[in-house]
Amino acid sequence: MRILHVLPSLDQSYGGPLRAVLDLSAHSESSAFQSEILGFGTANIPDNPLPLELIHSLRLAFPRGYCYSPELSGWLRDHLSSYDGVILHGMWLYPNRAVSQACRAIGKPYAYFPHGMLEPWSVFQQGHLKAIKKLLYWQLCERKIVEGAAVVVFTTQRELHLASETFALPTVPSCVVPYGVAAARDPVDRPSNASLLFRAEDNVALFLGRLHPKKNLSFLIRAWAEAQLGSAWRLMIAGPGEERYVSQLQQLVRDLKIERQVSFVSMVTGADKTYLLQNAKWFLLPSQQENFGNAVLEAIQQGCPVAISDQVYLSELLHDATEVLPLKHEAWVDFIRNRMTDESRRARIMDLDRTHMRGRFDIANVSKQWADNLLEIFSSVRQGALV
Repeated sequence: MRILHVLPSLDQSYGGPLRAVLDLSAHSESSAFQSEILGFGTANIPDNPLPLELIHSLRLAFPRGYCYSPELSGWLRDHLSSYDGVILHGMWLYPNRAVSQACRAIGKPYAYFPHGMLEPWSVFQQGHLKAIKKLLYWQLCERKIVEGAAVVVFTTQRELHLASETFALPTVPSCVVPYGVAAARDPVDRPSNASLLFRAEDNVALFLGRLHPKKNLSFLIRAWAEAQLGSAWRLMIAGPGEERYVSQLQQLVRDLKIERQVSFVSMVTGADKTYLLQNAKWFLLPSQQENFGNAVLEAIQQGCPVAISDQVYLSELLHDATEVLPLKHEAWVDFIRNRMTDESRRARIMDLDRTHMRGRFDIANVSKQWADNLLEIFSSVRQGALV
């Protein structure tokens, strides 16, 4: 069975589901199941696990923010019929509209994977104008895309539940399939980027991911400043982000006079990413909304305990001792000042995290679940058995 994943971007620095889809697709490869990816714009995929011939990139044109490609209709006309099913990733963009229309025209089943975009926070808490646009787009276009789907895919039960609070969803089958994480890598002694090298006496707390307002980094920086750890600890913020937003964060650090305690590095991948996760004392993620939190699994897999907000939905699947904190300033200040600096507690949490995760989110097990669900869904649709 050939499955086509449609993603808005092939640039890993953009964030979103690209990395997870690549890893799941690569580990789902079998004689019965093959995944290919259709994306838009220039490809930027460090450590790409899929053969290049399985990744198709189309040119973007104005309006780029809507992910419009003049090449898409022709590509679909030439290639869509060769796939057994399609998975649409994300929402509110031209490719999903065009591909869903093409699928319906030839009776090709497709799955709809909103990746957290079908939730109250994503729709209503990113500005009044964006909320109005999404409400209108839902009525004019997106609802019809959901109605035509063979299945709607979520990564957690919480995401599924919240989606139903945002809109009156059409009656469409749904399934929950989590992300997975690959086995821990061998220890990395030194990073290729010398600026990332930790000294033996360094105590580093790490944020690693896309720098975006929903990650709540200004909240984290303010809590760090109030905790007043001095030179004993430092906070490293690693990842790509829009220049204006990164500049605002850097200015906040200067305003709070903690330049010596907080450092910024750009996108980190491969062995350098592994090095940071293996050597940081804690991984911090105070997000306002994460429909899953794959970076949390990666940190735990590399032996780095995590402190995350209760808006990271993966938190509900971890053990009771995991540092899951409310988005309250005093809660994060207390953790940073007191529990984060307790080495015996850190070691205990690290062991509990890894023991609890072992096997549960293994990429091989999750990939099999992923493949089995898709095979059942698309095979049933072809046979007319799914109602």
